[in-house]
Amino acid sequence: MELEGILNGDQLTGRQAATIFVGWLTLVLVAGITLLLITSGTIG
Repeated sequence: MELEGILNGDQLTGRQAATIFVGWLTLVLVAGITLLLITSGTIG
């Protein structure tokens, strides 16, 4: 499946949609936690 087809969303199954959603959710959470730790001076 091409990336363009995936981004279009016409051929997504429920499992693929759930995987993409969980991936984005994980990415957002990791970015948020990292930003919080950096701004609080814990790391960096």
